[in-house]
Amino acid sequence: MIAKWENLTRDEIAAIDKQSAIVFLPTSATEQHGAHLPVGTDAIILARLIDLIIERETYPDGSLLFAPQLLIGKSNEHMGFAGTLTFSTQTYYAMIKDIAAAIAKSGFIKLVLLNSHGGNTDLLHLISRDLRIDLGLQVYVFDWWFTPFWQKGLKGLQESGKYGVFHACELETSLMLHAQPQSVHMELAVDEDPTACLRDNDTVTVFGPYTVGWKTSDVTQSGVIGAPTLATAEKGKRLFDYAVKELMDIISAFAKTNY
Repeated sequence: MIAKWENLTRDEIAAIDKQSAIVFLPTSATEQHGAHLPVGTDAIILARLIDLIIERETYPDGSLLFAPQLLIGKSNEHMGFAGTLTFSTQTYYAMIKDIAAAIAKSGFIKLVLLNSHGGNTDLLHLISRDLRIDLGLQVYVFDWWFTPFWQKGLKGLQESGKYGVFHACELETSLMLHAQPQSVHMELAVDEDPTACLRDNDTVTVFGPYTVGWKTSDVTQSGVIGAPTLATAEKGKRLFDYAVKELMDIISAFAKTNY
């Protein structure tokens, strides 16, 4: 079974075999994405991916439950641009821990923090270990910004250079052109690389290997980091098709990992 938590009854959730079940807590953001994309871009993309998995896939080995998505995350790096909503690090940590504790109280033992916003990543890695220690959960962090997740899907599709895929970029704009094209204003799209001091050296860049504590306005004037003008709806469709299959393969790996 693959289902959304909120669509099941109390007794249906109670009857699920907890030994084979995996619960996903989707985490995203509400934040500026340049002039051409809506502030809900991260959440819209993640919601569409979850819907496609439920529509297309089966899971005979147990149950996959998607908890309600957290639509606001840790996005304080984008403050100063209109429309951004954020929790503080401390508040967001407490919220995730409370939700995870409630999931554990229902008897589940395996939790995946399913993340679509790069600003959440470090906190999720931090809290994953605390949830293991404090609640006894097996906790996995799925993050698509600081892993190779999209790299395979972009092969043969990406036309932009090294910094073309980062924020409000060729990738996100393509996904949005497929998922919710009526919310995309391509006539307002601009391409922008990171500021030169975080780009033109081999040591300190927005990709690493060494990073700095930056806010978005330190890196870009437009709020865009990447090349959204190269985005197309066809790329978005192919990327979603790839993402469904790739995530199901990753889920299979999570299912086989027991510690």
